[in-house]
Amino acid sequence: MQTHHLILGVFSLLASLSSYAEKTPMQWLKGMEQAHQQLNFKLPLIHLERDHVQTYAFEHGQVDGEEIVYIASLSGPVRHSYRIDDLVTYVEPETKPYSINAKKIVGPSPMKFVGKLEQIKRNYSITALGKGRIAGRICQLIRLKSKDTHRFNYILWLDQQSSVVLRYDLFDLENNLLEQVQAVGLNISEQPSENLIKLKNARRIDASATTPSGEQRWRLSWTPPGYTQQSRDNHRLMITAQNVDYMLLSDGLSDVSIYVAKAGELPLPEKELTKNGISMANHRQGNVDVTVVGRIPYDTALQISRSVKAN
Repeated sequence: MQTHHLILGVFSLLASLSSYAEKTPMQWLKGMEQAHQQLNFKLPLIHLERDHVQTYAFEHGQVDGEEIVYIASLSGPVRHSYRIDDLVTYVEPETKPYSINAKKIVGPSPMKFVGKLEQIKRNYSITALGKGRIAGRICQLIRLKSKDTHRFNYILWLDQQSSVVLRYDLFDLENNLLEQVQAVGLNISEQPSENLIKLKNARRIDASATTPSGEQRWRLSWTPPGYTQQSRDNHRLMITAQNVDYMLLSDGLSDVSIYVAKAGELPLPEKELTKNGISMANHRQGNVDVTVVGRIPYDTALQISRSVKAN
């Protein structure tokens, strides 16, 4: 009898492991998206870049039919942000809390890949790499390799049981690690946390009004494949108080900012790179300077800057 139960247990385990192995990379990503939309969970996170380490608390939940995401820094100045459906609120030191209409919180987050499956399929080759272990939990590794040279590559670590993203790594085109966001624990609960419930019931801050530029003076004669314009406006830079025309491009995972301003007396350096993969390309065009900033290959940033044309 004991042998019989042992055999049944072994077959049950093998069947369970087989069900995980049979899932395609896209099925894993669909499971990830479903988990990040429906589950109530907490993740303590470590954000690693080449010259910077930060820790965060991350929470996700559904409260009375509304999706709430909360991210708070655990070191340095006290700052946190949260999203209730499509309203994002930022609470930062020395500034008044403000809200904007957006579908994501700016910054490192495992929600980065949620709602982006179509863009991912279009721009990346998706491959299952095998298994790993994060925070004591078995993970399935999924590689997102760019189909061209206009974006960087990712490896996702998905919890085998829940499909929650427990880690993601960003690599440049030479396979150098640029960024890593990793969980050091996972707590899934049936009910949302008290913190999320309080946020849901708290008085909401109205979204700040944004004024798009009435006169569209600039256009792009070329954009990298997969990138589309998300917004444009005219505003004053906080540091220099200079008026700029601004455009934002995105492929779903990478955002690219384009600034067009009156040329200064001294030309800007054409090329600037950071250790965490952020490129800055400057191009002087007549009496204006075009600056492109984004976590993309420098050659792509430069090509975008040279494609800005007057309407």
